[in-house]
Amino acid sequence: MSTNIDELKELLARIALALESRNQPSKRGFFDYGITIYCNVAKGNGDGWYSLVDNVAMTQKPVFRGELVSIGFPTLARRGQDVRKFHLVMSADGSTVTFESGHDCFFSKTLLAAFALSSPETLSKPIQMTTYIKTLNTGDQTLAVSLRDHSGNRLQSDWTNDDDWKAIAMAAICNVNDAVASRQ
Repeated sequence: MSTNIDELKELLARIALALESRNQPSKRGFFDYGITIYCNVAKGNGDGWYSLVDNVAMTQKPVFRGELVSIGFPTLARRGQDVRKFHLVMSADGSTVTFESGHDCFFSKTLLAAFALSSPETLSKPIQMTTYIKTLNTGDQTLAVSLRDHSGNRLQSDWTNDDDWKAIAMAAICNVNDAVASRQ
C-alpha cells in the first residue's frame, strides 16, 4: 500500500512540475552535458539516463529539451562484441548530445514511432523528452519516454511489437532528415 502511495506522490509531483513548466519559458538541454547519454533502466538516476565519466555513472534530470540533429543505428563495440544500437542526436544551446539505447527496446521504439507519426514541420522545432520507468504486464521494468512538441503537446507514439519496424524506422529517419534540412 505504501509503495502505491509513494508512486502516486511521485506521479503528482511530476504532473505539478509539468503544469508549472508549461507556464514558463522552456530551458534547453541538460546545461553543460555535451556527451553521450546512455539509456538503461537499471543504471543512472532511477529514470534511466546516465553518462560515464572515468567509468563512473553520472546522472542528470530525466528531461531534455532541444532540436533533433539525427537518428541512426550504428554498430558499436561493447564488451568485445559488435552490438547494434540506436542513436538519437540532439542539440541544445550549442551543445550536441547523443542518446544511446538498444535498437530494439521500448525507449527506441517509442521514439521511432513518434518520429514516424510526426510531420517534419513539427520535428523541425524543439522537442522535449521525459523518461520514466514503466512496469510491463510481465512485471519487468523498462525505460519509457514521453515526447512533447515545441508547444507542449504530446507527440503520438503508439506502437506494438508486431508493427513493421523496418518501415517505421525508414519513415522516422526520413521525417527527421526532412526536419533538419528545413532548418538549414
